[in-house]
This record gives sequence, structure tokens and C-alpha cells, in this order.
Amino acid sequence: MPLGENKLIQKTSNKRKITHKENITRNTNITNKKSTAGQASKDPEAVTYETQKMTFYIKGDLMKRLRNFAYWERQSLTQAFNAVLQDGLKSKNTKPKP
Repeated sequence: MPLGENKLIQKTSNKRKITHKENITRNTNITNKKSTAGQASKDPEAVTYETQKMTFYIKGDLMKRLRNFAYWERQSLTQAFNAVLQDGLKSKNTKPKP
């Protein structure tokens, strides 16, 4: 049987991808509306409620310990980090600067 008469090859090769400009923009708009990654939640119980994003340099062994703590406590890294900071700052002088 010649290659051109194979119906399976003809059917799959005749299909074209639907990548019209309107479909692409419509799909990205839908996903952008659902995305809440950069927004702080208004729920006081949420992890990201009234938080700030900062960068810290942490020693590798301390980071491993924090990850292990978060894993065994079944928390996210953010929750574990906040818990460790709260416990560490309980007995410290944390008065605001003048």
C-alpha cells in the first residue's frame, strides 16, 4: 500500500492547531483573572495577610533546619518562618524606633 493512501496519516496530518490570535488572548485573559499570586488575601487567617516581601541571606544549614521544621509541622515555609520569628522575638525588646 502506498504511503499517500494511508488514511490514518492523512487524517492526522490534515489537522491544524487552533492558534488564532483571538483564542490566545482570550485564554491568557482568563488565566490572568484567576491568578492571585501577587495579591495579598483579605482573610486574616491566610498566610499572606498583610505581609511584605523581602529577601534574606540565610546560612544553608539553617535553611535545611527550617525546611525540616516546616515539613514535620505540616506547614509552608512562610508559616514556619513566621512561627520561628515569633518564638524567637517573644522575650526580646521590640519597641518601635523613635
